[in-house]
Amino acid sequence: MDKQLARNLQSRILEVNTLITAAGVVFLAKDTGRCLLQLRNSDKRYKHTWGFFGGLIDKGETPFEALQRELVEEIGFMPELHKLNPIDVYESKDKNFYYYSFAAVVEKEFSPTLNEESSGYAWIDIGRWPQPMHQGAKATLNRNGGTDKLHRILEVNAG
Repeated sequence: MDKQLARNLQSRILEVNTLITAAGVVFLAKDTGRCLLQLRNSDKRYKHTWGFFGGLIDKGETPFEALQRELVEEIGFMPELHKLNPIDVYESKDKNFYYYSFAAVVEKEFSPTLNEESSGYAWIDIGRWPQPMHQGAKATLNRNGGTDKLHRILEVNAG
């Protein structure tokens, strides 16, 4: 087993019964007004559902640092970001899991180089969500005006 993978597994096993945090991002393209979603692979939890790129926040990382690491892994590079716009924080009922959702505006649509965690991606019109949606992404986009937040973030950053 790869040493890095073994260390990651070991640190995540030690997190059982402790706080687990994760972060994800939806990209908004200025040139088209569309957003980028990930189609999860068949070996992932909630397989073959559409959601955000991102993942677990490792001990000592900020959500932004975790997203930087996860994006390089999942899309092959870290896009130039001027700002991460928070859109939602999910808290589990037992308060042991938090998921931080962000929107990031990019100048133009790009083609990610996907790793094994994804089976596809799509740039789509905001609000015209593909099916089936990951339950967490669906909740985020429907909770507290999530879709409207994406439109506002794009408008504010259009200039």
